[in-house]
Amino acid sequence: MNTHPTTWLRTGRLDAVIAALGLVVALGLLPLAFLSSEAYVQSVPVVLGLGCLLYLVSIRRDASVDRSRWTIGGSGVAAAELTGIGLVAVTVAAALAGTRTLRVILLAGAVGAFILLQIVFLSEDALDERLVLAQIVAHAFVVRFTGLFTTAGFIGVDSWEHVTQYAASLQEAGSLAPLADAKYYFAPFHHLANVVGSELLGVSLRMSLYLVLGSVLVFAVLLVYGTARYFVDVRWALFATGAFAMTDQAIRWGMHIIPTSLGLVFFLGVVFAVTRLLHAETTRADWALLVGFIVAVTLTHQVSAFVSLVFMGSAVLAQVLVNRVDWVTPADQYAGGGTDLGSTSLETGESADPITDGASRSLADTVPLHGAFAFHLVFTGAIWAVTPWSGERFLTRAVGLFWFTVQTSAGFLNLVPSSSSAGEAAAAGPSTLAGQVAPYVDALGFLVLLFAAILGSLALVRRHRSPQASHTIVIAIGVMLFFSLGLPLFGIRTFLPGRWYAFAYALMAVVGAAGLRYMGAQFSTRAVAAVLVVLLLAFPFAMIAGKKATMDDPTFDQQWPKYSYTESEIAAMGTIGETTPGTEDAIYTDHPYQTAFKSSGAFFGLPINLTSISEAGPPHDRTVYRTYQSTGAPQFTTEGGVVVTRRVSQEQICPEASSRVYDNQEAELCTRPGA
Repeated sequence: MNTHPTTWLRTGRLDAVIAALGLVVALGLLPLAFLSSEAYVQSVPVVLGLGCLLYLVSIRRDASVDRSRWTIGGSGVAAAELTGIGLVAVTVAAALAGTRTLRVILLAGAVGAFILLQIVFLSEDALDERLVLAQIVAHAFVVRFTGLFTTAGFIGVDSWEHVTQYAASLQEAGSLAPLADAKYYFAPFHHLANVVGSELLGVSLRMSLYLVLGSVLVFAVLLVYGTARYFVDVRWALFATGAFAMTDQAIRWGMHIIPTSLGLVFFLGVVFAVTRLLHAETTRADWALLVGFIVAVTLTHQVSAFVSLVFMGSAVLAQVLVNRVDWVTPADQYAGGGTDLGSTSLETGESADPITDGASRSLADTVPLHGAFAFHLVFTGAIWAVTPWSGERFLTRAVGLFWFTVQTSAGFLNLVPSSSSAGEAAAAGPSTLAGQVAPYVDALGFLVLLFAAILGSLALVRRHRSPQASHTIVIAIGVMLFFSLGLPLFGIRTFLPGRWYAFAYALMAVVGAAGLRYMGAQFSTRAVAAVLVVLLLAFPFAMIAGKKATMDDPTFDQQWPKYSYTESEIAAMGTIGETTPGTEDAIYTDHPYQTAFKSSGAFFGLPINLTSISEAGPPHDRTVYRTYQSTGAPQFTTEGGVVVTRRVSQEQICPEASSRVYDNQEAELCTRPGA
């Protein structure tokens, strides 16, 4: 007799079906590696296939295999003291060097690896929750603030604009009037917090940005711990917290502090509030907490609010699936294993589920979240409908930009030539070993987290404790990775995919912790210990040394641009901007220096076009050369507007025939004769 597919799914293994489909998809994506040189295009299908294959192997394992956790004895206090000594060494090394050198990065990576190793391998008696959380927070502070306080000015592009123009204008006017024509008029929380902090503490806006918002971003990692405790036990919740705090994107937004950063904090609050609602007996205060975070994220940053909407939409979709599709709810028993996941220990009150034993309170029933999602959608849409942006309303302009992108730029593997590593390498000349290794070092941390998240997602599909919560976080990860990885494959970058990673990482850290816990429960002790040691050593080093985590002083300084500036370069911006006649169209220099000119309000900046270089004079009427253009990884445009990373000499930018108007040894302004 034929059996309907959904009946087979209900009595079979939905997780196994998804893993098999994932393996097929991974095999189908492998040929893309021959069509693109992008590190993610080449590596993500491999990691997806390995994760799905390992999970399929795990569910075929003998149930009698030794699953005891391999731990080591020791003192949690002694481990914390060693961490403290390591962090002092990181701080001293950064202070002596005046920047976060490679030595500082390696020391920070070593301390991070030590924290993760003690979380996973210390015995239950030695593992102290408060001590470990203190180490994670302290490590996050040191990694971020050694960069912030050894850098003149600001790190990144947008920090200059948000502090020197928006926040400074608000402070001077004492009202929101200066933002009347900006898209932050109805999203001013970041700027208001900066100004209020400056007034209350009696410090500059720059110092307020670091002390107030920078500190909030560090402590926000504790929201990840609160969320993870509803899915896994203390040990693995600590791991999720530490892993997220060490990701390159979390470090990035803790140093490049802009509305996206505070939006990330409020998003973590939304995730925590939803997770709590789906696990615990709720009160009006819990719903009020969710509503508060929804309002806060909407009034802080548009992209963050949209990501939050995606997460809430995933929660509603999970609610519908669990309520209406019976085969989505886990079956009572592992196929072939005989382990009753639905059973509960009379002594401990915990289920026999190897993923969530020891987790916080659970709730079996579904919780209706469509009302909260509707409120989020209506409130956010209403705010966007009245928010000004470049002479239009934000909502209509955003829709128009998306449609314009679909019509003009969409295309399979249209990965934006300006960011193509292959194009940059070709323009710069013969590729070096560092140039070939750098993209994969940058991607390694993400790939480790993705591997763990794949295992965790498949395992959580079988989770009996609040399946609605499990499906919510798994669906949300899938949708967010589609926005950050999938749409760019087709040339659609309207949604700023690079900013989605930090939000996805928070969910992936929680699910990844469940995945590694599951791996430990399914395979032999020695094999798991060996794999974990390798992953825990590779992850923090790769993340802390990643491109986005070292914007102040790149690990690969000949391949990755530096988004911080010396005091002389900052002084040059101010002087050149003040002395340049307003009749000039722009000042030309390298990227990212030109963005600092523009964002700081010094003068409108544009990148130098290398096709205009000649011995007769500088490539443009007013051109700025700085030493970094000959020693670092400056970016310029070439024919067709393609961006290339290439070093140039002083003679190329400011030849003898040019007029030198300003020079402070590190930066100089030269003009064409008669300009």
